[in-house]
Amino acid sequence: MTRPASLRATMTALRDPQHGCPWDLQQDHTSLARYLREEAAETLDALAALVPGDAEKERHLREELGDLWLQICFHAQLASERGAWDLHDVERDVVDKLVRRHPHVFGEASVDGAEEVLVNWAEIKRGEKAARGAGHEPRLLETIPASLSPLEEALEIGRRCAKVGFEWKDLDGVLDKVAEEVAELQAESDPERVEAEFGDVLFSLVQWARKKGLDPDRALRRQMVRFRARFQAVEDHALGHGGWERQDLESMEGAWQAAKRMESR
Repeated sequence: MTRPASLRATMTALRDPQHGCPWDLQQDHTSLARYLREEAAETLDALAALVPGDAEKERHLREELGDLWLQICFHAQLASERGAWDLHDVERDVVDKLVRRHPHVFGEASVDGAEEVLVNWAEIKRGEKAARGAGHEPRLLETIPASLSPLEEALEIGRRCAKVGFEWKDLDGVLDKVAEEVAELQAESDPERVEAEFGDVLFSLVQWARKKGLDPDRALRRQMVRFRARFQAVEDHALGHGGWERQDLESMEGAWQAAKRMESR
């Protein structure tokens, strides 16, 4: 068979009832859901590890984005086969949405900074829902996707509450809340209360990151990349000096700090 010229053509060939791939032909939207989650997570990992300009890191991100794009194309292929919509419809819909929600670029509107862009976006989105007859206005926290991780959900809750003014005045206020929650955590001994206070600490830290303009998910993923690299150096040191059983905390900490110093060079 001739090599397909596009991903869309490739998917059509893989799903061909006569000559396609048996595994691909067995898939449906439900069976593919796990792969969409996995590829999205792997893409986020590649983003966390990205060093702009590093050829291998750039290649890895490009590969993971391709895998994620494959999942989108697969779902579009399934829809196309039942005559519902196809990949061109997906692209047209998102282009139409971007044009509608950027009247300051594609129309005559003007904005004063990114914050006003977000305000306009939310207003236009509400208008779109009203035009579709979406019914009653949902409660502020009702429509948060259930598929979000707890960290992402905490971030989205904070964003939505901030939009209506339920927000700390400044970063110091959030840090004061974090300190308050840490003190309450330290004062607890009941396991259920300890869990509750620990949750309050995590939630407050996520809100500090949001207000600071940081992505807590990305920050944690990048920290884990650093941890793995440093611990690999600790492991290399241990293997080169008689194994783990000959190591103590002081020697492992020394190897850890040496690896940490190498990062800043």
